[in-house]
Amino acid sequence: MTLLAPLFFAGLLAIGLPLWLHRLSAENPNKQRFSSLMLLEAGEPRRVLAKTLQYLLLLALRIAVITLLVLAFVQPTLWRPPQAAASGSARMHIIVLDTSASMAAGDRWDRALDAADDIVDSLASEDRAELIAAGRVVEVVTAPTLDRAALRQSFATVEPGVFPLDFGQLMRALDGIVRGADLPVVLHLVTDAQATGLPTRFGELAPRGAVELAIHDVAGGEGNVAIETLAGSALDGSLTATVQSFDASARVKTARLEQNGALVEERTVELAPGARAQVSFGVLTLAAGPNRVRVSLAPGDDLPFDDTRILALRRPEPRPVLLVAGDLRLQDAFFVDAAMVSLAALALEPQTIAADALAETALEDYEFVVVADAGALDDAARAAVTDYVASGGALLLGLGPRSLSLAEVPVTGETLGGSGLGGDGDAYTSIGTLDASHPALRGLDALRAAKFFRYMPVTPDPADAVVMSLETGAPLLLERAFGDGRVLLFTSSLDREWNDLAVQPVYVPFIAALSNHLLGGAGFSSEAELGSTLALRALGLQGGQIFDPAGEPALGLGGTDDVLLDELGFYELVGGGRNEIVAVNFDVRESNLEPVDAATLERWQALGQPSAAAPTAASAAGTDETVPTPLGYWILFLVLAGLGVESWVGNWHLRIRRGMAA
Repeated sequence: MTLLAPLFFAGLLAIGLPLWLHRLSAENPNKQRFSSLMLLEAGEPRRVLAKTLQYLLLLALRIAVITLLVLAFVQPTLWRPPQAAASGSARMHIIVLDTSASMAAGDRWDRALDAADDIVDSLASEDRAELIAAGRVVEVVTAPTLDRAALRQSFATVEPGVFPLDFGQLMRALDGIVRGADLPVVLHLVTDAQATGLPTRFGELAPRGAVELAIHDVAGGEGNVAIETLAGSALDGSLTATVQSFDASARVKTARLEQNGALVEERTVELAPGARAQVSFGVLTLAAGPNRVRVSLAPGDDLPFDDTRILALRRPEPRPVLLVAGDLRLQDAFFVDAAMVSLAALALEPQTIAADALAETALEDYEFVVVADAGALDDAARAAVTDYVASGGALLLGLGPRSLSLAEVPVTGETLGGSGLGGDGDAYTSIGTLDASHPALRGLDALRAAKFFRYMPVTPDPADAVVMSLETGAPLLLERAFGDGRVLLFTSSLDREWNDLAVQPVYVPFIAALSNHLLGGAGFSSEAELGSTLALRALGLQGGQIFDPAGEPALGLGGTDDVLLDELGFYELVGGGRNEIVAVNFDVRESNLEPVDAATLERWQALGQPSAAAPTAASAAGTDETVPTPLGYWILFLVLAGLGVESWVGNWHLRIRRGMAA
């Protein structure tokens, strides 16, 4: 037997309290002088003796209750052989199968299933068990059951996925399952204990609650070679892949380059143990539209997911853009024109005209239109721009000095209220709020450094989305769906006339983001992380459809939900006159198959052991180790029983005293 908290024996000093109280009860403080006792009849000795025995019985009960209560805090534990302990109480065994991508390497998954079968074999007849699959999410495969056959059949329904596993997040996710168990829990984690899955803080691996943790390590000595990165330029057709070896021996691989399903080139890659090599391919000749580029390694190895990496590249095609200047010298469109010319990836071809030539220009020939100063538009120009946007065009509208005479914004019709700031020379305001989730503003927090000396106060329409505001609260950038098109309204000038944004380093990225948004988000080659989502608003998906790598619809027509990228390969977007693809690759952190070292694994498993506890019957099956059986519950039961008997004896004693007094 083991006493887990022997210091609580100090509580036995409380026995002195009933001893003192019973001593007081035995003495009669009311003493009267009496002349002689010779004429009094003698009492019955039996009655006096019975009264004394009643006091001693009550005293013994009170001392026993105090002693048992102290023993409950001391927590005595009886150690017994595993078989005896198993037959004494049932356990809940939670079997967690690691379904991360690394479990597909070699025969790790077969070893995991064998380990799960061994766990089921070791269960006592009264033990219950449930199966949990741990990958991108923690999924309950089977509810707690006594049916061993059903439990084994459920193993066949689980297989490794393509996602990594964070062990810290896993332990947090299991917390609710453990708390819901109505039996003592043994948590079996069947895993390859991949070192890259460890959290930053080791303490995150500890189970929340009294859980016995058994880690079944199924890692092997499999080596692995992965394509770590694949980078290509749509401008010059260059393509470079980085190959990383996680093997203790030298490897020779063949890197195969495919474009749109056709083999383009093969390169031999020689890798020293644990080394990294770069492979540069010849210049790609990109076809029109999106190109599917794939690099794969041959022969494959034990982990197939990282032997291939893909990239979506779109050949830059000239995109005509119309810039409408407010003056004949075209000065107010100069900065926008210079910024667009520098955006080689978007392949924009800006053409600048004066506002009075707008009515005679075929606007439908341009990807989008930028009006540097809305005040320069006459009635004919306004009508032409309004028709262009309503029929599906995109417009960036600036408000400059020529807008001071306007009472409302052309095209969209918001009310204008004069001009803000100005007059003092040094008075300026900065950006106050910025919607960082908007596609045109992501990563552009540096816009807050710009100074705005004047702007046009605009009263937003209910249909407007204010995505950027000044510190004064006035809107700075608004977006409005207009007809089949869209309008971005900038309430200050797009040059240096009313602000210094045009000379800030963030100006070119800002114009690039606005242009890409007006193009419908199709300006850059697309690659997304596994497990991320395709945001419909960011892609400008209107009346389109998304297909997964297998060619099945991932989103129906007119859908409003984002698409979870949970498969490797090319996702295709079709709609709105566009055909775009997004490449989703394997997480290279999962490529390093190195397991946690034995010492760290032992420390992790020790986090799940209750104080001074040995493994349970299930985890100690087949060994000579003893297992603990706590006696605390039995002692508490005796305390409650003792309190009941003590109360009854005490009431009986008081009844006798009342009868004698009468």
